[in-house]
Amino acid sequence: MSTQAKRLRNRAGRAGVPDIRSVFQTRTEALVQRLMEQASDDTVAAALAAPSDFGGLARLLSDTAALGVSLDTVDPLAEAVARGAETKQALLRDAGGGWSSTRVAMHLGITRQAVDKRRRAGKLLALRSGAGDYVYPVCQFTDDGVLAGLDRVLAAFAPSGGWTRLDVLLAPAEEIGGVSPLDALRAGDADGAVLAASLFGEQG
Repeated sequence: MSTQAKRLRNRAGRAGVPDIRSVFQTRTEALVQRLMEQASDDTVAAALAAPSDFGGLARLLSDTAALGVSLDTVDPLAEAVARGAETKQALLRDAGGGWSSTRVAMHLGITRQAVDKRRRAGKLLALRSGAGDYVYPVCQFTDDGVLAGLDRVLAAFAPSGGWTRLDVLLAPAEEIGGVSPLDALRAGDADGAVLAASLFGEQG
């Protein structure tokens, strides 16, 4: 947690100071109001067409910048943040969605603690959510378990975040004939998937 965030939390905990969540909500509402004042009707309509509220806000930020409207008055990093959010949503959609640790535990017939243990051991791919817990991409699971060889592929990656690993798993890899490491795993070619994962980051 940043120093500024700690200061805000401490201030919010004092008597007579609004709760930090209320402060953030007020600030966010002001942000949305400023965006609405700059956005066209078509941009707002596109945001409404997004499959989720979060996606709608990300699309509003991204499309507003794409139309040449300056976001400097909002936040110099707003466009990059919005595009990053959209990219993550697209990745998770391509991965078949995400399961909570509880859902994974039910699928595998183990406890949530065992799921967490497998994640820490690098045997399951997990994405850190904004709520502080983990989301598990559905694509790594089969009807009755986990894709064979997944643990080998995850171990082959250089140190990297979950989103980066998911991106590599879903992307076509020239080294294995233009198929993705995920499809290679599904076809039983764990060696090919391991090769693609191990070569990630070495191209430069």
